[in-house]
Amino acid sequence: MSKASIKDFKNRLQKIDKELYLALEEEKNYFSFRVNLLKSNKQEVLELLNKEGFFPKEVEFYKNAFILPISDRKTIIKSSAYTQNKIYIQNLSSIFAALKLEAKSSDWVLDLAAAPGGKSLIFSEVAKKVSAVEPNKSRFFRMKRNFKEHGAKNIMSFNKDGRFVYKATGAMFDKVFLDAPCSSEAHIDLKKGITWWSLKRIKRFSKLQKELIISAFEALKPGGEMIYATCTFAPEENEETVDFLLKKYDNAKLIEIEHNLKNAKSALLEFEGKKFDDELKKALRIIPNGAFSGFFLAKIKKN
Repeated sequence: MSKASIKDFKNRLQKIDKELYLALEEEKNYFSFRVNLLKSNKQEVLELLNKEGFFPKEVEFYKNAFILPISDRKTIIKSSAYTQNKIYIQNLSSIFAALKLEAKSSDWVLDLAAAPGGKSLIFSEVAKKVSAVEPNKSRFFRMKRNFKEHGAKNIMSFNKDGRFVYKATGAMFDKVFLDAPCSSEAHIDLKKGITWWSLKRIKRFSKLQKELIISAFEALKPGGEMIYATCTFAPEENEETVDFLLKKYDNAKLIEIEHNLKNAKSALLEFEGKKFDDELKKALRIIPNGAFSGFFLAKIKKN
C-alpha cells in the first residue's frame, strides 16, 4: 500500500468539512496558557508576567486562560510564573473541553486517558478527588511528576489500560472525561508533510475508542455525566464512536454544550452515506483558529 500524501489528506478533509484544510493552512500566531489555581491566582500571575514584559490577553470563555503571540512561546518558559508552575501552557480547545465537564466540589472525576495531565489538573482545582488513568508507563511517570510539580494533592494516578477500568471500579464516578487516543489529525503540520496519517490508522483508533467509551460509560454513576473528546477530524473516531454508544445503551443521552465560540459548529449527522443519531447535533466540532486546535467533544448523560 502506498504512503498517503498531502493530496489524499486534503481530499479527505474536504469531504468532512471544507473549512478544515483551509484552517490548518493558516499560520498559527498565538498560543495559550491558564493560571494554575492550585498555586496562584490571576492577579498574581498577571503582575509577574507584566514585570517580565509579557502582556497576555484574556480569552472570552474563561477568565483564567490567556493568549500570547507565538513569538513569546520560547521565552515564557523562562518566566518566573512558568518556572514556579503558576501557569500551565495548554491549548484552548483542551481547556474549553475540560471546563465543559463542569466538575463540582463533591465530584469524584475519572480521567480515563489522562497523560500529560493538564485536564486532570483543571479537575483537581474544583473536584473532591480525581482518578487519572494512563496505560503508557513512561507517560504515566511524567504525568505523576506533572501533578506533583503543579501542587495537585487530590489526584490518584493509575498505570492501567483504560479499556478495562470499569471491570475493577463498577459505576462509581460522578464525572468521567475521555480524551481518547486518536489519529491526531489536528496536529498534522502541512509543511512537514504526511508522516503518520492513513485511513488504516483511523480504523484502528476507531476500534480502540469504542472499547474506551464503553469503559468510560460503564464507570459512570447513574445520573452522572461524561465527555468524549478527540483532537482529530475523522467521523469514524468522533460521531461514529458516540453513535455506537447511543445505539448500545438506551440510557445514554447527549447534552447540549452551551458556548459562544465563533469557530465551533454542530457535529455531523451523516458521512459517506452513514447516518448518525440525531442526538449528535448536540456534539461540537471546534475548527482550528488562533490558539484553538481542531477538536471534537460530546457531553453524555447516563440516565
